Amino acid sequence: MSSLYLASALAYLAVIILFAALHLRGDYSPIRQALSDYGIGPSHPLFVGYAVAGIAASSLLAAAVLEDGRFTLRAGLCLLGMAALPLGVVAYPTDIEGEPSSRTGRLHLAFAVANFALAYIAIDDLFPDAESLPPAAFRHLLGALYWVVTASLLGVAVCLVHALRHRIFGLLERLYLFSSALWLGLFALGMALAPHGAQ
Repeated sequence: MSSLYLASALAYLAVIILFAALHLRGDYSPIRQALSDYGIGPSHPLFVGYAVAGIAASSLLAAAVLEDGRFTLRAGLCLLGMAALPLGVVAYPTDIEGEPSSRTGRLHLAFAVANFALAYIAIDDLFPDAESLPPAAFRHLLGALYWVVTASLLGVAVCLVHALRHRIFGLLERLYLFSSALWLGLFALGMALAPHGAQ
């Protein structure tokens, strides 16, 4: 079981590295434009790699959580959903900021929003157990990151229905994507490093 947690932690590290690498490609604004815009144009292969890494990370963590037996079934199922939804995100490209809304773009948004929601539910379910992880550093860091995840998701939700969407949506979305991936990766690493009896 600890090997699944460790493999998931490494996969989340790949997610974070690819997340950073995406910003070295393309001419999109990280403040205003969505990360999904990188799925169009020369950065498309890198975006697909980012999505595949996310699928692997979520699948491995879902397997570990479900096998562990100490966590809620809902957390494991949400992680499984997170492993499936990126397929729709990649299959249906987004609409670039300023272009007319299309059916494909609306489907992309639906898959992305669902993935955001499942990530938060999974983190919210796992958070109480994260506070019992043996390394104190993990407990404190995950506790602080939890509130970053919560605040950034709230900001994303506000931007979706407010004019702020055209000003800072990209920044808040990136903060949510980065903090949620970091939270899940650190959780997986903490579980991998925890003494056997603590698991």
